[in-house]
Amino acid sequence: MEELVSIIVPVYNVENYLIECIESAIKQTYHNLEIILVDDGATDASGKICDMYAHKDERIKVFHKQNGGLSDARNTGIEKATGEYIYFFDSDDILPSCAIEKMLNVCVKEDADMAIAGVEKFVDDKLPQSNKKSEAQSGKTLNKTETIRRMLLHDGFGHEACGKLYKKEIWKYERFPKGKLYEDYATIYKITCGCSKVTVLTENLYWYRIRSGSIMKSKLTIKNMQLLDIAQEVTEYLKCKVPEVENEARYLQMVTYLKLMKGILDNGFSTFPEEQDRIKNYVLSCKSLLKMDFAKKKDIIKAKSFLLNKRLFYMIYTLGEKTHL
Repeated sequence: MEELVSIIVPVYNVENYLIECIESAIKQTYHNLEIILVDDGATDASGKICDMYAHKDERIKVFHKQNGGLSDARNTGIEKATGEYIYFFDSDDILPSCAIEKMLNVCVKEDADMAIAGVEKFVDDKLPQSNKKSEAQSGKTLNKTETIRRMLLHDGFGHEACGKLYKKEIWKYERFPKGKLYEDYATIYKITCGCSKVTVLTENLYWYRIRSGSIMKSKLTIKNMQLLDIAQEVTEYLKCKVPEVENEARYLQMVTYLKLMKGILDNGFSTFPEEQDRIKNYVLSCKSLLKMDFAKKKDIIKAKSFLLNKRLFYMIYTLGEKTHL
């Protein structure tokens, strides 16, 4: 294979993790790469680390810019990318050495617009065991509708931008929304609508770091309420573009609203009253979805308890977080 793959890495104040991230990129078994490091105005040593590696490996390109957030940094990477394929890689995560090779193999073999691999989470430096198997040399190929349906239901994969290899051409008219949170939710469904074929690999080829210090959730702010509009916009978009998945899109919106509701109640039961009313009205409109074959028991319990009493809902949701309900 001769295809050039552009790995886009947004970088902001990650000096403790950046070397490990970059090393995992340059040690890929597939070598025809350009590794685009976008320094998004870092105030620590991250920018210097990027420059150091650019001198060590000619495949690395560094772009320094004023801070504009994750979406803006990724968009810069897309604009600078010259590869036929692009891959988003967050700067505190790690790639198994075979990741790009295996994903590109299936994309080329199936002439797929996107390849999706599994994501494995790890805490701090407790790395997963590298998978030496070659089982991911072939994957299951889905059409656009099947892919979006599974993505909405988190059936093996979700709408995270990372862990997916894309033909660059499907990003011709789409970018991440600058200045907004939940950029993956807002963008990846639109990108998937531009795909004819998607290949799914069951192997975990992206290692997502959970920093122990970030496990304690910070309180929500008004900016987090953007999620209400983003989820609604995605549902309306899919209703128009892929009407076959309307119920699944509405279901994800309901589940997303319930998760946001739990975060709101963490702040206090009287906080964000207008947003609470909006969530309740939407969940009420989704009662019929709870009878669908795809409805998960844990979501049914959360939705029904919420409609009964939000204190009961909060207790059940909190218990579920502790027991992985």
